[in-house]
Amino acid sequence: MRMPVFNRSVLMLLLALIAGLCAAWAAQKVIQGRIQQLETAARVPMAGRVVAAASLAVGTKLAAEHLAVRQFPAALVSSDSLAPERFAEVIGNVLLAPLRAGDLVLPVHTVQGQNNPFSNSLAEGRRAITMPVDAINSVSGLLEPGDLIDLYVSFEYRRRRITAPLLQGVLVLATGATTQFAGDHGAAKPGSYSTVTLDTAPEDAVKLVAARQSGTITALLRHPRDGRPTQKAVRGDLASLLGLSTTSPMPTLRKATVIYGNRSTTRLPSLAPPAVAPAQASGVFDLPYTPELASAWVHAHGTQEPNEEIVAFRD
Repeated sequence: MRMPVFNRSVLMLLLALIAGLCAAWAAQKVIQGRIQQLETAARVPMAGRVVAAASLAVGTKLAAEHLAVRQFPAALVSSDSLAPERFAEVIGNVLLAPLRAGDLVLPVHTVQGQNNPFSNSLAEGRRAITMPVDAINSVSGLLEPGDLIDLYVSFEYRRRRITAPLLQGVLVLATGATTQFAGDHGAAKPGSYSTVTLDTAPEDAVKLVAARQSGTITALLRHPRDGRPTQKAVRGDLASLLGLSTTSPMPTLRKATVIYGNRSTTRLPSLAPPAVAPAQASGVFDLPYTPELASAWVHAHGTQEPNEEIVAFRD
């Protein structure tokens, strides 16, 4: 039996076809590898970060429904941004700045919520009294929580005006809604408050209420390390205080001539001027007692300076 004879040209064509298929396959592999290399080089590493799920206003107490996760280029995220696994760090905190949907929620945007009532900040046996700013003249627009002030009262007594120290070294607990606690301050602009809350003893609070009803109260700012009370007060009007009030001299009285019919003239004895009561002492005088500083309780448990105690009190 004879074997079939293959045409040489057909064989060459078959070999060429196989070689072309192999070359095409190899070229495809090379191109795919190069594409993968380019895609790998062009791919940007991404990182998930905690963002606001919706627009949030100042004062919002953050909960899980307020937060979402958004992808950002890893090279561009800030160092204080929160990864998704750290979202619990801001749960329960209060926003200090407004956020829009998609904005990063950073720790600096929040403060821990105050769960304790403000009354817990008072020392035992103390009272907080709130006064309207218009009832306390002078430095009310410059006060800040933690300042010490002296309160003077001006009132009428026996038809004379008296100005005397009412309370000295009073601790300012709050101006408006701004308190001594860290995180409470900064929300209100200086001078934008309408009330001032003071720390007093119960008996001092009663004095302050009575003074507000019957007199005019003026506040003076005190240095935090000044522990010296003053006894100085004034009475009388401004002219007396400045030494301008003088007693008018009595007119000189002449003897009167009396004629009785045809008798010779006689003279009556001169009339003595009425005795003038001595003027009541006026001007600056000392109180009969030494007032105690209202903030004396600050020193009761140590020898720290007042401003250092206040800082500890804020914490």
